[in-house]
Amino acid sequence: MSITNTVHFVYIKERPWKMHHYLSVKSAVVRSGADEVKIWLDSEPEGEWWDKTKPLVTVQKVQAPTDIFGKPITEPAHKSDVIRLQVLIQEGGIYLDTDVIVVKPFTQLLNYDFVMGQQGQNGSEGLCPATILSKKNSTFAKKWLAGFKDTFVGTGPGTPGWCIHSVNYPLWLSQQMPEDITILHHEAFFWPLYHPTGIKDIFETPNYHSPNSYSIHLWESSGKNFLNEMTEDKIINGDSLFASITKELL
Repeated sequence: MSITNTVHFVYIKERPWKMHHYLSVKSAVVRSGADEVKIWLDSEPEGEWWDKTKPLVTVQKVQAPTDIFGKPITEPAHKSDVIRLQVLIQEGGIYLDTDVIVVKPFTQLLNYDFVMGQQGQNGSEGLCPATILSKKNSTFAKKWLAGFKDTFVGTGPGTPGWCIHSVNYPLWLSQQMPEDITILHHEAFFWPLYHPTGIKDIFETPNYHSPNSYSIHLWESSGKNFLNEMTEDKIINGDSLFASITKELL
């Protein structure tokens, strides 16, 4: 297999470690088919959900970058963008954001060199970096990281520069070097989307299913109201997509 069968998470300590983060890691341990699950962090979080998570993972300490190619990095998400590529280049494996729920094994994807999924039908919104599979020293991963020199802007959520280097650039790069990346359909990793209708389908629509997905992205920023109010009871007794893919993990 070209891709190391290890799952990697990255956590920059700017927010509490909540129940859905635990469920993300637990889903990877139970369903991804990985041999090991690692979490790369600058400082350990605290609380009951981290206490439940820590025995499931190999903790790797990492220093969060403050700049890249002389450009300051201030947003934790952008620091994670850099770390995930560095880790994938160094070790290879499966990278997951901490708001991704795995629903079935990635094993059959491990023979490729580098794998991403479309964000939106036909990649209408780019390639999302919340789930990435990469062999060690991937050509695509190295080109992507090097491309930060010209594409990284580093502005905050909702600004034009937020996704340029992490979503738009890999789509452009895939068109320049298609032989070095495998792109999966929009349902593989990132469906439903983060738009209001998609968030509703994840957290509210009864009995909604996404049968062609390897993973479901919870879009933490867009779904924060649901996630902040989520309880174990709501999951156990719920009939949403989120409840259906997490209740057995509690």
